[in-house]
Amino acid sequence: MPDLFYLGWSRLHRGRANALQTLRTVAAFEAIGVSTRLYLPPWKSSYRLSEELSALGLPAHLDIQPSALLHRRWGGWPFVLRYRKLLSGSVQVYTRVPQLSLVLGRLGVRHHLELHEVERFAENGDLARILDLQRAGWIDRIIPISEGAKQILLAAGASEEALHVAPSGVDLSAYAGIPAFDPARLRHPRIVHLGRVSRERGLPIFEAIAKDGKYSLTLVGSQDHQGEGGLTVMPPVPPSQVPALYGESEIVLVPYQPGLKQVGSMSPLKLFEALASGRPIIASDLPTIREVVRNEHDALLVPPDEPRAWLEAVERLRADPELAARIAASARETARNYSWEARAAGIARAIGLQLEPQEPTAGPS
Repeated sequence: MPDLFYLGWSRLHRGRANALQTLRTVAAFEAIGVSTRLYLPPWKSSYRLSEELSALGLPAHLDIQPSALLHRRWGGWPFVLRYRKLLSGSVQVYTRVPQLSLVLGRLGVRHHLELHEVERFAENGDLARILDLQRAGWIDRIIPISEGAKQILLAAGASEEALHVAPSGVDLSAYAGIPAFDPARLRHPRIVHLGRVSRERGLPIFEAIAKDGKYSLTLVGSQDHQGEGGLTVMPPVPPSQVPALYGESEIVLVPYQPGLKQVGSMSPLKLFEALASGRPIIASDLPTIREVVRNEHDALLVPPDEPRAWLEAVERLRADPELAARIAASARETARNYSWEARAAGIARAIGLQLEPQEPTAGPS
């Protein structure tokens, strides 16, 4: 019997970020000695699970069990009703799906909830119901992904003792082989942004850089809004190709905007990937970003909605290669605190699982 049952709603064949984060978390639990079984809705027959796991650098032997009862159209009820006795046994139960958490709690299954997008669940009323279940003892631990999310939970009445902050993580090994940052290339820097392209994620910044015309700008990701000024957006690439794109750049942009709905609670994967790439980062000066990086130490932090400030930051790095090199080196060092294994170790301790003495050092919590 495993140490942990992880219940999810992700459809693996869709390749979305929440599915990737779930797989990384399960693999990290296994890596630190926490035997984990992941239950998910079935994936398409064309999806080759072992091949996809190998492409992500994950063990092909992960215990992943498909169940049609977990399809979200059923709301989680059939699965929990069918397996309530199993889930109520000695094995710990974990999910990052609030809707499943509500079903588990209503059917008397104690569990832990990793909570993303806290603002959305506060708005739709689910957060109040989640906290009711926590106070009733059905949710043992709530795991927000940022200090900002924790503060929202505390303001809503959560017990601080029931919370454990676990920021997102990064696969450090995936970035070990990319070329080292070369300050000499800052004479003609290649600037990159990986992630969704939208107004809430920095489109005006990209337009200003493209219009300026001095720099090579590469955007990779799905596009919500069309830009002006000759912007070219490459389609999303598989996760295995992401490190190489960072390796072909000199400056990384992380331009989240104040209008982004989850800006007060996010822990963006792209920030941790940028850190692991060992490149100088220009990022939005926002509270959730400052939880991870410090201005002029491992990033340059600039006003998120002032395009001129972003252009000035690019020029500053170009004109000061020593500063850029220091930021790049510090960024890679910061990333070491945010491995998936460090994150999993912190969560495992928080939910009361015993770890072997050789566990990796945990990241911030």
